[in-house]
Formats: sequence, structure tokens, C-alpha cells
Amino acid sequence: MKRRLDKQRSTLSGKLTLIAIFVVLMIGAFLGAINNQSKIADEPKKEIKVADEKKTTAEKQPEIKSTDLKNSAPDTIENDLKLYDENIDKVVVRDKALIVTYKDSAFWSDNSLLEEYAYDSINLIEDLYSNQNFDLFAFERPTVMTDDNGNEKLDTVFKSFYTRNTLDQMNLDNFTDMVLVDRKRYFQKADGYWLHPGIFLNVDKKLREGIRSPINFDNMDESRYNMRDGATNDVVEQPDSVKKEKPIVAEPVTEDAVEEPQTEAEQSISYDAPAIVNSTFIITQGFDQLSFKIEELSVMVGTKGDLITAPLSSSLFSLKEMMDHTGQEITKLQQTSTPSDIGATTEQLATNQAEMNQIYEELQQQFYSIDKQDYPDAAQLVSAIKQNFSMMEKLTHPDVSAYSKYFKENADEQRN
Repeated sequence: MKRRLDKQRSTLSGKLTLIAIFVVLMIGAFLGAINNQSKIADEPKKEIKVADEKKTTAEKQPEIKSTDLKNSAPDTIENDLKLYDENIDKVVVRDKALIVTYKDSAFWSDNSLLEEYAYDSINLIEDLYSNQNFDLFAFERPTVMTDDNGNEKLDTVFKSFYTRNTLDQMNLDNFTDMVLVDRKRYFQKADGYWLHPGIFLNVDKKLREGIRSPINFDNMDESRYNMRDGATNDVVEQPDSVKKEKPIVAEPVTEDAVEEPQTEAEQSISYDAPAIVNSTFIITQGFDQLSFKIEELSVMVGTKGDLITAPLSSSLFSLKEMMDHTGQEITKLQQTSTPSDIGATTEQLATNQAEMNQIYEELQQQFYSIDKQDYPDAAQLVSAIKQNFSMMEKLTHPDVSAYSKYFKENADEQRN
């Protein structure tokens, strides 16, 4: 009996020992879980600390205010503007022209892209106007465009500029508010602008009609900032002939004069013959191509009942590009020292070019009316369009005999 009790007591003691071990293990597991939770809870604190450090580092960057831009120098303006506005990609200074290029960013529509560009630009103009280091403020905006083949490419779609002379006549504070209410005012007052046709034709009708044309070069100063599509915006350098040679001025003939006046052939030695030959060739070819293009467009316009059959107004853009290319070469030749007959012909061509630009503006409005099917009399409008094309086509046939003569006299010489 005593042995049996001892055996029972021994079994109970073993059970208690197992229970004690189990309890210890449970307590250990519980404490371990608490410890792990504590570590997990600490991890966000570390991330917050890192974020705080980054924030502190960012806050150490110099802060640029709009008033600080007043004193920005040409060599510091890019860095200052990038700190002032994170949406600016690059800044180029050419002489006293400041050219700002925005970064490409997401936008809801072509309309919002155009409106954002106009308001951002006038705000920057207001901030930069007081800086006397610059007297021309230009702005460019790229975005990804998709061609007919589905290929994507980052292209510049907007360009515009204001000169100080224009800004001096404005109350910029009030005008900025006006642009906020009505974005088309920005383009209406700009000295020059270019809008990508693919975007211009997609914006709201009211905005498009307010701007009227996607291209306005009337007051563009080409020697300072070239706004044309595809251009590099470089300062237009004068040819070496203009820099090194003074224009030949005929001296008045007096009774005491003993020297015979120089012949034109002798005078031409002082001219940059290769440059003149090249320009006269490009200009004459340009006018021939314009003539064919004008005839091609004119034939495409007609009537069908009470409606007009014609290509979209965007078809005129290729004509404008050809006109601009020829106009650039005329301007280049005007800046070159040339014989008097070449100079007189060039001036006449420049006059013709100006008249063609005026006719083009009228044609563009007429084609917009066709796009919108907004015209009271189809036959009358077609007649007016064909008359404009006819007038423009006649301007492409000026007397260029002086060009032809000079080309014949010097072209063979240049080949040799």
C-alpha cells in the first residue's frame, strides 16, 4: 500500500513537471511574439526618419522667389528658373533673348495643353519682365506626337514670344488676369507664335477661332529668334561677305575725276559670288514650286450643289512652309552685299512675298469657313478663293532676269 501511494505521487509529480515546461514554453512564445511585434512597429519609425532626412535635405535647397528673378544674370538664369519652376526643362540665352523650354507632362486634352501653356508663359513673363538683362521672352512646349504610322516622337508643338517693346505698353498684372479668364488673349497679343496644326485643329472651336491662325510671323524678329517649325532657334549669322566687306557706294562724279568708274564685272570681285549664286537659285526654284502648289490647290476647290468641295484648311500649311522657306532665303540675300540689279530684284521679291503672306491669311480664313460649312453662297466663296489663288500665282512670276544673268556668269566659275 505504501509503495502504491509512492508510485501515484511519483506520477503526479511528472505531470506537474510537464505542465510547468509547457507553461514556460508558452510564456517564451508569447514574449517572442511581443518582441517581434515591437520590431515591426519600429520599422515605420525608421522609414519616417529617412523620409524626414530627405525632407530636411530638400529644404536645404536654395529657395527662389519671383522677386529673385529680377537679378538673375544670363549665366544663372537657367538654374534659377529650374529652382523656381520644376516644370522647366531647359533655358537658352541668345544675346538678350531668353528661350524657355517646358518639360513634357501629362494633360487631359489638347485644349488643356494649350491653355496650360498660355497661362504658364504669361506668368513667367510677369516674373521676368523686370529683369533688364533680357528684352525678348520666348517659350516652347514639347509633347509626344503620333504619326499616321503609329510612331511616337517627342516634338515641339508650341512656340511663342513677347518683346519688351510690346510688354512696355501693357499692364502685366491685369493682363495676366485676363489670360486666366480667356487664354486666346495670350496669342492675340504675342509678337509671334507657332502652334502645331495637329493640336490647333483639335482645340475648342471658340478658342481656335479666337486665335484665328496657328501661325503668326508678322512681327517676328528673325535675327533674334526663329519661330518656324523645325528651326534651331540659333541667331541668324550674317554671311562673311557682310561682316568683312563694306557695301560699295558709288562716288559722285566730278569734273576733276580722272579714274574710270568700275564696271560691274570688276565690282563683282568684291561680292560673295558663291553665296549669291546659291541664294538666287534657291529663290527662283522656290517661286517655281510655289506656282505649281498654288495651281494644285486651286484646282481642288469647286462646288457640288450648294456645297463647296475642297481640301481641309490644314492642306494650306505645306504652302505656308514653302513660302516661309523662300522668304528666309530672300531675307538672307537682303543681308548680303550684292550688285545693284540683284539688290533691286531681291527687294521686289520681298514685296511680292509680303503680298503673298497677306493673301495667305485671307485664304486661311476662307478655308476655315469651308471646314465649318459656314458660308452663305458657295459659288461666291469659291470664286473669291480662286481669285486669291490667281493673284498669288501671278506674284510667283516676277522678273528675275538679273538673277538669271548673274547665275549664268558665275555658276560655271563656281563649278570650276
